[in-house]
Amino acid sequence: MTKVLLSLVVLAAAASTACATASAKVAPDRPALEVPAPPTKVVESAPMPEPTTPDPVPDLPPAQPTNARPSRPQSREPARTDPKPDATATESAPPPVTPVTPPPQLRAAGTPDPSEAAKQAQVSIDRASKAIHSLNAQNFPKERLAVYKNALLLLAQAEEALKKADFENAKKLAEKVETTAKELQGR
Repeated sequence: MTKVLLSLVVLAAAASTACATASAKVAPDRPALEVPAPPTKVVESAPMPEPTTPDPVPDLPPAQPTNARPSRPQSREPARTDPKPDATATESAPPPVTPVTPPPQLRAAGTPDPSEAAKQAQVSIDRASKAIHSLNAQNFPKERLAVYKNALLLLAQAEEALKKADFENAKKLAEKVETTAKELQGR
């Protein structure tokens, strides 16, 4: 114990002498810098160009009323005096109108066409609906009942997505409902 006290006294003495010999360094006094005044600036303004008059613009033609019918161009053919129609005119029928085929729709590779995707989504929704409605939810505990109700909400969302032609989302939601129904049935 005395050795510990002796060592503490020696350390305290060494520390006090170390603090007593150290002194803070003070920066020497230096004269203040003399900053010269900025030179005077003379700004000459550029001469303003004389204003010129703009070139005259021709007047606009008077606007036609929007209700007015466009004038019919005069026919260069003389008026027919023959009351009988020409036989060749009635025999020749206008050329048949060919229906314009719409351009093919672009879709990602491996994506079915919309009618096929709609069928697949409807099949998935039907399977999920059968699976979830086959469960007897009356005896479910609270946790399983909450999962069951959530699955019914997902099924409703899948049907809404199908109505909005979001077939991929409808199919995914229906698959989730079917998986949930299988898990609830297995418990």
